[in-house]
Amino acid sequence: MRRASLIFAVAIIVIANALALLHAARNRAGSPTAEITLTNRELRHLAPSEGEEDSSVMLVLQWTDPNSLWWPAEFEAPPGWLDRQKLKTLGFDCSVEPESADAATFYSRQWRRKVFMALEYDGPAWRTWREAFERANAHERVTTPPRNSAEGVLLTSHLVAIDADLDHDKLRARHPDNRSVLILPAVVAVTLEPFPYPNPKIVPARPAKIVGRIQKVPVAISVPRPFSDEFRHPHPTPGETGDQDITYRVRLRYGSNLEPWVTGVEFADEH
Repeated sequence: MRRASLIFAVAIIVIANALALLHAARNRAGSPTAEITLTNRELRHLAPSEGEEDSSVMLVLQWTDPNSLWWPAEFEAPPGWLDRQKLKTLGFDCSVEPESADAATFYSRQWRRKVFMALEYDGPAWRTWREAFERANAHERVTTPPRNSAEGVLLTSHLVAIDADLDHDKLRARHPDNRSVLILPAVVAVTLEPFPYPNPKIVPARPAKIVGRIQKVPVAISVPRPFSDEFRHPHPTPGETGDQDITYRVRLRYGSNLEPWVTGVEFADEH
């Protein structure tokens, strides 16, 4: 009986491994959907906790969502692209006006939707966001201490969400550069901003509006050997003074399943 159970357990493992290899092979077949090089700003290294025996190396994709960032109350925030009109194209019912008494209930009951999201690396979207961020800090510093560190923006991911669609091919046609724009599956929810909690602080310059929130983007990236070996060596922690403190760059390819694999890792020279 024990022998049969052992054989069954081994068979399950073999089948699971075979299916995983087949899935990976299908993902890598044909031309990659994207080839991109990202830095430690965009790919956070998750080291195993102290005492763990797991030697695997995992990177977590970091990205900037300009639709859900903080801005000072009286500051004229830049318009987000995931607005009411875009949400309609993604299948949301936006027929109820945001100032309506029924709006909060109406939009809280809508189902989230699976979409494809475009993320642009180190392009116009990043520069626009950075300029707005710096203006917002300067605006708030006039009256109160800023919530955000001006230096911290330099460590923010330069991978910025710029567009979404229900159809992958249509989205890629609008953003054809697969060396600077990733397309990934995501989940989008609709909500009101500001949400009408009891006794909200109403700012006349900011009337209620319908906005989208991006959720559930695949972010885990496993680094195989030999690329993972360098991560096991001690390296200085990235500082807070900008690009000169970038410690590694990772080359990625995304396959037909929109799943990534690592094709190279480069660590900066240590001084």
